[in-house]
Amino acid sequence: RLLSVVIPARNEEGCIGATVEHLHVELRLHGIPHEIVVVDDGSTDGTWRVLEDAATRVPVCRPVRNEGEHGFGRAITFGFG
Repeated sequence: RLLSVVIPARNEEGCIGATVEHLHVELRLHGIPHEIVVVDDGSTDGTWRVLEDAATRVPVCRPVRNEGEHGFGRAITFGFG
C-alpha cells in the first residue's frame, strides 16, 4: 500500500520545496509508504526548477507539468492520471 499525496502548485517557488521536504519527513517518521506528486499548474515563476531540485533530494517526489487547461480541480485530476 502506498499513500499518494497530490499537491497542485502554481507560482509557489518560495515554499513548495520546503513543503515537499517537510511532508516527506513527517510521513517517513510515521512509517507511511508514500509518493508526493506535485502538479505544476501553469507556473510562470521558478516553481518547476524548484520541483526538479526537490526531486533530487526527495526520492518520492514526482513532479509533473499540467500543460493543458489549468485550475485546482484539473491539477488534482491530472496528478492522479
